[in-house]
Amino acid sequence: MRLFARPALPLFFASLFFAFSTQAANCLQTRAGIDMGSGTTKIAVAQVDVCHHRIEKVLYEDQRPVGYNDALSHASNNQLDVTIEQQGLDALMQLVSHARRYHPQRMTGVATAVFRSANNGQAVIDRFNRQAGVQLSIISQQQEAELGFLSAKAALDDPQVKDQDLLVWDIGGGSMQMTAYRPEQGQLIADVYQGKLASVTLKNFILSVLKNVPTQGSPNPIGSWRQSVLRFVEFYASNDVSPQIKQDATTRRVIGIGGVHGFSIKNQLPDKQNRYTLAALTALSKQQVWKGDSELNGDYRETDVSNLLLVEGYMQALKINQVEVVKANLIQGVLLQ
Repeated sequence: MRLFARPALPLFFASLFFAFSTQAANCLQTRAGIDMGSGTTKIAVAQVDVCHHRIEKVLYEDQRPVGYNDALSHASNNQLDVTIEQQGLDALMQLVSHARRYHPQRMTGVATAVFRSANNGQAVIDRFNRQAGVQLSIISQQQEAELGFLSAKAALDDPQVKDQDLLVWDIGGGSMQMTAYRPEQGQLIADVYQGKLASVTLKNFILSVLKNVPTQGSPNPIGSWRQSVLRFVEFYASNDVSPQIKQDATTRRVIGIGGVHGFSIKNQLPDKQNRYTLAALTALSKQQVWKGDSELNGDYRETDVSNLLLVEGYMQALKINQVEVVKANLIQGVLLQ
């Protein structure tokens, strides 16, 4: 009979600890994510646990306003001109330069609505990739919606929350998405509202159609045009949103992500809380519509007040009583992919 000596317990636990530590270290990656939207370019660098699909720590984040959508709306050839392209490249290079200090193992990102619409959108992104040394891809609106949902779920960081509990509402400069998942034959199916009425498009509607001053930069003060804007938005939403999303909007937890909810609306609220009701938004918009640009703050004052009316109109049309704001955009999804 052969006897085997039992290894010393301290050595055993030391080996076990080393193995777990090595595995944990191998799971961590430093990644940079870029969200190139129609009005803002955002970046973040984070430590990502790729084994457990979780963002562990955000190391750096920043953003720059770039008016791509505005530039495209005034272009006669449906192309982004060299001026806005250079502004965009300068903003991207600044953000990338700061991000590289954290030595990310990869730097990837997505480009959204305005680059889908512009005739030269892909060519512009190709030049950005070459000159900034990044990997940007133009994604479809369906992909944008699903990525936004993934980002919102990651930002909530609550394992008890199920996909089918949420409706994620993302508004950008040139597009709007609402995403909800429902079970069907043992799988979760995404229902996605792909809207074209968004922050800059509503602003341009007010200038071009209601006020008949298409070359003017700002619609402020909107004043007595408030009711006309709201009627238009409510009518548009009522006819454009699918019955399934309308039903989900009244029964689920509505999560607002992106710049319109997280910056524009939130920063105009007196208490800047992470949730707002339709009643609070209505009271706020009645005050803000009488303000001109000089009475507003920030880089997005031209769309801040019309953003209130955009969200208010959709909330009324879809019978949404409350929106919970989560600090998320497409970047969290980019980092996790």
